[in-house]
Amino acid sequence: MAEIVAEIAAVTALFLVVAAGAIDAVRYEIPDAVSIAVVVLAAVFGVLTPGFGWASHAGAVAVMFAFGLLAFSRGWLGGGDVKLMSAIAGWTGLMQLPLMFVAVSVSGGVLALVYAVGRRVRSRGGAAVQATALPYAVAIAIGTLWWLAATGGGPLAR
Repeated sequence: MAEIVAEIAAVTALFLVVAAGAIDAVRYEIPDAVSIAVVVLAAVFGVLTPGFGWASHAGAVAVMFAFGLLAFSRGWLGGGDVKLMSAIAGWTGLMQLPLMFVAVSVSGGVLALVYAVGRRVRSRGGAAVQATALPYAVAIAIGTLWWLAATGGGPLAR
């Protein structure tokens, strides 16, 4: 029974990450409740999973949050992006964090390129096109899915 609940927690967290991407694409914000739920679900998963590496997962959250604070202070990421990535780090652990980070970063680069090309195409008619913020949770969601595919299911690949 505990294994089923742990898997439900993981699938729910993934759904929330994808939902955060969709919400950010429309409203340019990520609700705090989503990030809180993702990290709480990671803790639930940990409680229900024998041998869960608590120190590694907590360390990943701390490392991601520290990097996120730096990125936020430089204007590279929004606060919601930092919180969501930190919550996802609760699922990766320290060993998987670099892979997840690279997957999100590459996804973000592709998303930025798509936005830049779209802006360029719209400006061809001579009308000025204002730069818009990048809904980075879209890249976070895509990168998270990529990380899960690359690791054979991340925490579920036991």
